[in-house]
Amino acid sequence: MGRVQRIWIDERETPAGLGALTRIRSFSEIRDGVLTPLQRLKDQYPDAKILYSHSNPAFQKTFFERNPKIAEYDEREIDLIIKPEEFLPWKSIQAVGKNIDIDLESNKELRKWVRKLKVKSGDFHIVGKSKHAHIHPSAKIYPGVVIDVTSGPVIIDKDVKVTSFSFLEGPLYIGQGTHIDNARITGGTTIGNVCRIGGEVGDSIILDFTNKHHEGFLGHSVVGSWVNLGALSTTSDLKNNYGVVKIREEGTEVNTGSIKFGSVIGDFSKIGIGVMLNTGTVIDFGCNVVSPRVSGYLHPFVWADGQPYILDSFLRDSRKIMARRNRELSHSESELIRILYETKVHK
Repeated sequence: MGRVQRIWIDERETPAGLGALTRIRSFSEIRDGVLTPLQRLKDQYPDAKILYSHSNPAFQKTFFERNPKIAEYDEREIDLIIKPEEFLPWKSIQAVGKNIDIDLESNKELRKWVRKLKVKSGDFHIVGKSKHAHIHPSAKIYPGVVIDVTSGPVIIDKDVKVTSFSFLEGPLYIGQGTHIDNARITGGTTIGNVCRIGGEVGDSIILDFTNKHHEGFLGHSVVGSWVNLGALSTTSDLKNNYGVVKIREEGTEVNTGSIKFGSVIGDFSKIGIGVMLNTGTVIDFGCNVVSPRVSGYLHPFVWADGQPYILDSFLRDSRKIMARRNRELSHSESELIRILYETKVHK
């Protein structure tokens, strides 16, 4: 292939398995390393023109508002096409470690943090070569924290706080402003910005502004933004018979091809205290789950008693939650949610 000058992100069709995560965001905006696929494209091809298309005009409008430098696909010749089929949740989880390595290699600023890292006796402990621990100077790591870089790098971004008795194993990325409290985080995991994480997490992708602050296990799962997992909520990521995990989404069954896969949890969903999510559970956008055991697929906006979340109540509650982090829904995002509600609840 010659020089890549024109890249097309073709999201006109969303494969089953990605729907719950892409109600108001593109698959290319899901962080699967230090960066999102979209950010990685910009890093790898800084001079290329990136174009985008989606079958829903309202979705496309919202995407362009967030990404004003990306243009609409113009039907002209393309050098590279990016489609969502290669970014299904189980594929993205498997790629986290590789992506962290790629992103680290391309980001000189991250590599500079190593030079400023000085671990004193009585501080946190690094297992393996300290050159693989990339900790921003503003991050606060309490005494008693163990950072294991023998299997991959650990990257701790700006203003992160990690409290005592936490264990962090690479490959791992922790996003800006996130708090890690008495947590055990293993395998290839990436955690977004301004999250609150405790308990046990392994081989998972957690997007921005999500809370899993208490005991409980999250494994081989992808969790959207503005999700709350209550104390002792747990995902199963391995069947008793070690069978290949299949998931369901809107009537379609998908074979993940893996014996290790937990759950997909869409944006703005709430998982109650002590809820157990069975292997391969998919919780779609805006659900409130309190049943002690959940499996299969939950449609968008499912409320605790199986009735739909009232849209105005959902928007009011979401705005209240976002305001605590000094964020707000844009007008176009609100309209996209209204369209989703009309098509999935009032169809």
